[in-house]
Amino acid sequence: MTTERKGVELFVGLFLLIGFGVVAAMILIFGRVGKGFQKSYPITVEFSNASGLLKGCDVLIAGVKIGLVVDAPRLSDGYAVIAPMSIREGVRIPHKSTFLIRTNGMLGDAYVDVLPPPDSDPADFVRPNETIPGSRVGGLEELTAKGGRMIDTVNDEVLRKLNMELDDLQVATRSINARLLSEKNLKNIEETFANLKTTTDEFSQTAKDLDAVVAKTSAAVDDAKVMLKTVDGAAGDIKLAIGDFRKLTDSATGLMKKATTGDGTLGTLISDRQTAENLKTLIANLRRSGVLFYKDRPLPDATPAPTSGRPRAR
Repeated sequence: MTTERKGVELFVGLFLLIGFGVVAAMILIFGRVGKGFQKSYPITVEFSNASGLLKGCDVLIAGVKIGLVVDAPRLSDGYAVIAPMSIREGVRIPHKSTFLIRTNGMLGDAYVDVLPPPDSDPADFVRPNETIPGSRVGGLEELTAKGGRMIDTVNDEVLRKLNMELDDLQVATRSINARLLSEKNLKNIEETFANLKTTTDEFSQTAKDLDAVVAKTSAAVDDAKVMLKTVDGAAGDIKLAIGDFRKLTDSATGLMKKATTGDGTLGTLISDRQTAENLKTLIANLRRSGVLFYKDRPLPDATPAPTSGRPRAR
């Protein structure tokens, strides 16, 4: 092997060694392996249920990582679950802080969330190797289990109430059947239907009779209409006769008025006695001699009428 080839291989090996060293340093700095070189103090948190909490889970306060779970949770006396944790030195956790087991999302990894109290005392904080009580916020499984138990409870309650209602309904049905379906009530129902049938037949007959009455009434109305037309015609004739009678009465009244006042021929005859006597003489001479042989002769018992100075012909 030449010297030049040996130099290249040595350079490549040195490059790989440096690369591996950088990777190891990054692992130590950014990975959990490097956390072992940081100073910390241990505490123990006791949970009633530590489901989902595993070794290596983070411990956060206000969203900042302050430690981790150094060992898997285990049972203690009284079926409590204790979880040993390592808290970074310099982080002081106030007493009365709440340690909650949460999950990232619905199905994410579990972690311990530390919630300090709002009125914490800076001088009162958790000491190393101290045991603190914790609790757990239910995840999807616990919520599902609780929902299932709640649904089962609701279903049982609903079924129980439904059974009670059905029992009450059966009792009420029996009572109704006992009261309504008795022999007396059934007989009354039969009589009611029989009476209803009789009433229906009578109503049908009454309707037929009513139709006949309506037909007769219609005919009577038609006759009354014809009679009214006749009466209207007669009333018109009576009106005309009354008008003619009024005219005749008016004429007679006029004649009587003229006769009373001496106007007209009739008035002259009634009021002028001489004219009446002359008329009687004229009529008597016409009867005696006729028109051709007429002679003016006075009546035998009448006073001679005065002449106008000319002797009358004999």
